[in-house]
Amino acid sequence: MRILIEALGIHNYGGGRTATLNLLQNLLAIDPHNQYRVLLTRPEPGLLARNLQQIILPVENRFLARILAQVSLPIISRGCNGIHFAKNLGLMTRKPSLVTLYDLTTLLHPELVPRIDAWYWRRIQPLTLKKARRVIAISRATAQDAQTHFGLDPAKISVIYPSVGARFQPATPEQIAEIRQHYSLPREYVLHVGRMDRKNNIGALIHAFAQSRYRGALVIVGQEYAKTPARGLGEMIETLELTGRVHFTGALPDEALPMLYSGAQAVVMPSLHEGFGLVAAEAMACGAALIAGRVGALPEVTAGAAMLVDEPNAIQITEALDELLDNPARLAALQQAAIEVGAHYRNVNDARQTLALYEQIAA
Repeated sequence: MRILIEALGIHNYGGGRTATLNLLQNLLAIDPHNQYRVLLTRPEPGLLARNLQQIILPVENRFLARILAQVSLPIISRGCNGIHFAKNLGLMTRKPSLVTLYDLTTLLHPELVPRIDAWYWRRIQPLTLKKARRVIAISRATAQDAQTHFGLDPAKISVIYPSVGARFQPATPEQIAEIRQHYSLPREYVLHVGRMDRKNNIGALIHAFAQSRYRGALVIVGQEYAKTPARGLGEMIETLELTGRVHFTGALPDEALPMLYSGAQAVVMPSLHEGFGLVAAEAMACGAALIAGRVGALPEVTAGAAMLVDEPNAIQITEALDELLDNPARLAALQQAAIEVGAHYRNVNDARQTLALYEQIAA
């Protein structure tokens, strides 16, 4: 069996990149026999195997890449038994196809995205999802959204949770101290990991941090998302007199994250919507106490092992921070629950279930 996997744009920092790379690496680990062609915008040094071929498009502009991929698809997919649109481009093809659906944030919060994206999701995405032979939803919440907004047949949707890498587990005190020293971070900190965009609601987190009784630091890991950047954060920090207490690291290597999660006194996800929330799964797998909004798939993914607020605004996040960090017994209980729930995502089930779908559509 030969499968073409469309993964254009996964060089961009974020959950889509991590989930796709984890899936591909797990596929290669469990399946040395079938042949995979992966369509990429940039080479991925971590995807090397005898049964995988990387095909690099010569353009990175996302709109031009879509057009070029559409034109090239009949040639690129020649000899393939099926196509997996892992980045949700939804290109038309005569080959049996499978589409991964990460979330419907664009439809649920159109004010957070460019108008062209909202138009695409209203007009084009429904057509491609209905044409696909099967659809992967990365959570039950996303599957329900797909049924509600696109009218998809539930029998056509498979819920497959993303996995987290085996390295996401509690780090030792020595490892935590080493990573803090390497990045010049303070001993006590609250952590946020994710792209710096409007959906991730970082401004509310900074305001909450300013109002909290917590006297440690706030560490924000991630790069600015050019398409929907979170603007004005520097001015906000200066106005709130937080200069020196908020640390922006930019995007960090994945290998650094387990130690940062493990060393944090709490991890905060104030995002306005999540189709899954891979940061939540990673943080829990490392035993971090997690504070997040009761939005999208987060109640499903955290399964009672996180402190959830009804609205991820500054007031409720402040209250959650103070309540959790002032109560050592509750903090320890939440960290233990996180380890137990997070361990369930440290597997290769995403690859096993996806491979089964490849065999179905190829048949």
